[in-house]
Amino acid sequence: MFRASAAAARRLPAWPAVSIGLLAVLTEVLPPELITGLNLYLLLLAAIVWVTSGKKFDPHLLGIILPFVVINIIGLTVGIGAERYLYLKDAWYVLNPAIVICVGYVLFKCMPDVVQGLKAFVIAGTLIALFYLGRFAVNPDVLSESAVEIREAVGRGYSAPTLALIILFAYFRNWSEGLRMPRWIAVSCFLVCLLATVLSLSRTNLIMSCVGALAGAGFFAKNEWRRVAIIIATVVVTIIALNQLIDTNAFEAQRSFAGKLAHSMDEISVHEYYDVKSISRNWRGYETARALKLYSSGSLLQLLFGRGFGAQIDMGLFIALGSKQDRGGLERSIPVLHNGYAYLLVKGGAIGVSLLISAMTWLYVIGRRIVSVESNSINSAAARLLQACAVTMAVTTWIVAGVFNKSALFSYLLASGYLLAAVSGQKRAEASERCS
Repeated sequence: MFRASAAAARRLPAWPAVSIGLLAVLTEVLPPELITGLNLYLLLLAAIVWVTSGKKFDPHLLGIILPFVVINIIGLTVGIGAERYLYLKDAWYVLNPAIVICVGYVLFKCMPDVVQGLKAFVIAGTLIALFYLGRFAVNPDVLSESAVEIREAVGRGYSAPTLALIILFAYFRNWSEGLRMPRWIAVSCFLVCLLATVLSLSRTNLIMSCVGALAGAGFFAKNEWRRVAIIIATVVVTIIALNQLIDTNAFEAQRSFAGKLAHSMDEISVHEYYDVKSISRNWRGYETARALKLYSSGSLLQLLFGRGFGAQIDMGLFIALGSKQDRGGLERSIPVLHNGYAYLLVKGGAIGVSLLISAMTWLYVIGRRIVSVESNSINSAAARLLQACAVTMAVTTWIVAGVFNKSALFSYLLASGYLLAAVSGQKRAEASERCS
């Protein structure tokens, strides 16, 4: 079963739960390269134990990590001769999701109690939310400023509190039994994470919270295509209505959250603009258009396998990226994009994108199979959360690089591996029961 008994849970080692909390928190403050080193060290120890014990490799895990490994082989092979730093950085971007998922998987195997792990994610998300809210406590006057000024002063917020919200929402009204958390603690965590998510004024965090909450509530358990169509239609109509009510070209609208929300569809629309102002306002759509232009100009082999790791996308003009303002800080070619699918299309071609989609689809399908069997059980919440992670990562890969982001989706990747181990263990247990 997903949940160990209380007595059994007390006998399980505590370090995996502590590791989940520490990794989720430290990812926000330490260099991502250092976190990768810690993850690889843990996986090395797990590999030694696995090899010496003679255990078989879980095919469910293989279905997730193999696509990333194949993408790496393609990117490294095709990109031979590219600038070494960009070449190796792309390899890390693509392999890192598989590493983090494996770490989550191993942590569950060391502590096979899904509730303990989920509580660790909730506590970690709450601690990060408190850290973020502390910035407002130190500088409360910032709340009277515009959305742009607030984010410049306190930052863009974090994704870990949104995952905590999704977990708490999935076990709503069952916190005591489902998460073994006193109600007052669960409510406190929920309110803190909700406040941090709202004050982050992040459209990405809003999307992650809404999509994840719907998946965690079982929205995608069945008839999902019809429901997805309804969601998309609702979002489009809402944004169009906001666009009609708000003049997105006005200075105040450009600095407000509502104005940015209204401008969202225009911002991600794939279009090649020819003036710097339009390019800056619609950067996500512009860089995707440039990536697609580069991709479509390739040979048949490049259409299939991409241009390899280290390839850069020509932006068509010099433009300041990030905080670079002087002429020396202007860039014409960039190695990464907000759109993770377009990024991978350039580096790994149509095959690379297909492999990525297959990995996330596999995660989703594994969760859905459990949900369809136990749609109303408390245990199915873990499977619904696996669906939530898969859908959230698929959506955010389109707008903020998602699984290829250096650290933003770390908690979701770690939770995916943890929940995958729990769900695959449940499936094997059910198969054993049927055979006995």
